[in-house]
Amino acid sequence: MLNRKLEILLFSLSLLSFGMKAQLNNTSLETFQHIDSTKSKQLSFQFESFSYIKNNEYFLKVADGYTLFGNIFAPKIIFQPAPNVQIEGGVFARKDFGNTVFTSIQPIFTVKIQKDSSQFLFGNLEGHLNHHLIEPLLNFERVILNRQETGLQYTKHKKNTFFDGWIDWQKMIYSGSDFKEEIFAGLSWNKKIISKTNFYLSIPYQLTFQHRGGQTTRDTGQVVTNINTAVGIEAEWKTKGFFQKIRVQNYFVGYRQNSNYHLFFPDGSGVYLNLTAETKVMNLMLSYWNSTGYQSDAGGDLYQSVGRTYNYGKVIEKYRNILIIRAMKDWKIIDNLYLTFRFEPYFDFNNKGFEHSESLFLSYRQRFGVGKVRN
Repeated sequence: MLNRKLEILLFSLSLLSFGMKAQLNNTSLETFQHIDSTKSKQLSFQFESFSYIKNNEYFLKVADGYTLFGNIFAPKIIFQPAPNVQIEGGVFARKDFGNTVFTSIQPIFTVKIQKDSSQFLFGNLEGHLNHHLIEPLLNFERVILNRQETGLQYTKHKKNTFFDGWIDWQKMIYSGSDFKEEIFAGLSWNKKIISKTNFYLSIPYQLTFQHRGGQTTRDTGQVVTNINTAVGIEAEWKTKGFFQKIRVQNYFVGYRQNSNYHLFFPDGSGVYLNLTAETKVMNLMLSYWNSTGYQSDAGGDLYQSVGRTYNYGKVIEKYRNILIIRAMKDWKIIDNLYLTFRFEPYFDFNNKGFEHSESLFLSYRQRFGVGKVRN
């Protein structure tokens, strides 16, 4: 099996002569914002909405089939007391269709400090898709199900460098709590080593930690830290004509669990190979996943060796072998309003099953100036 993995990895590197990309282009769905350093003592209002329908027609024993359908709203007031400081406060609300009550209502509060291309955030993070993690490490559906992340974050956005390091404190414990604290932390780094007008080559590295523990809890279960890593190589060619861009992004992915007791697999690995072609009509992407004993708490369901299903429970499939085909299209309706469509069928080679998912997203974000705050 190890020799087979090495052969696949070498094959993926050879594909660089033709082109590819694994990271989905989620630009229209990301929420990262730079501070306008030309302003000071400014007060503004920002309205953000995210409407979604994602239908997973899954019937095999690894991932559940279900439909997510509803709206997310995040209005907030933004105060900029100095050119490099921003304070945000507001409300996050998620409302699923077919439910008479809100699924989630939470406060928003963030202090953001910026220096040149770097930002430090304390409070609500710019998380989910903004981390630029591949799907085996971070489930795309977190943009709906886990959109709120809270803790600390440091980011650097430069022309040839992307860095994001964060701590998301997911569950707090107090003395005598009957559950464990939960922390999701990680870093995402991508450095372009060749950057030209029509071509770039970069080296991405990604690392996540999912920790469950604590010293003041009555929960006597094992302290567990799951570590997931990914290292890869990506390249992009800009072309003329019907095919506008050809991208490659291939990864070797690893998993390890630090615990005295391993319920399933203490470690695992996988390769994630992808080819993307951006055309004048839509974007087409081919993804291949082959893994052994791989698990990720935050990763996509299809990539797991331990199933997450309501009807079948934790079904074990140590070896995963799937091919995903994606057809994707973004439309800019007006400024700040984007419509995104995706059709993602996949074939499971081990179970000889063909399944699919389709989704439609409408995202809007607009900031309105209220005025300058006077002393």
